[in-house]
Amino acid sequence: MGEETKFVKMKWKWLPPWNMPSDPVQAVFWFLRWLLQVLVRYFYIPILAGVGYEAYLNGVVGLLGTLLVGLLVWAGLVFLLGVANVTTGFSQVYTEIHRLNQNPHTFSNFTRPAPEEENTVEGSVITDLDEERRKRRQEI
Repeated sequence: MGEETKFVKMKWKWLPPWNMPSDPVQAVFWFLRWLLQVLVRYFYIPILAGVGYEAYLNGVVGLLGTLLVGLLVWAGLVFLLGVANVTTGFSQVYTEIHRLNQNPHTFSNFTRPAPEEENTVEGSVITDLDEERRKRRQEI
């Protein structure tokens, strides 16, 4: 319709991005999650190798048994990765909420309503600038 449609081909990445945080505690959990992603992505290779080996040694029974066990282990790894992704998301949301609560100037306090501002402040005098200017003009 007059506009040129661009087709973007997704580039396949062999490994997940390596964005390890500098904090050592966070780095350990980040690395475990990264390793879990790699295992889930490439676990079919040891499954196929094990199925081939067991099929060679034990025939159909070895093939089916190894395939079943391999797929169950893979499903367990996928489940663990899903739990890790959900907990990482919760952790990031909690950290962001905590950061926003620490600095009230960037975001209004959403846990408690802000108290209404009063015109008087205890221990000090609030002056009206327009009134002060009028007094100075009258003195001149």
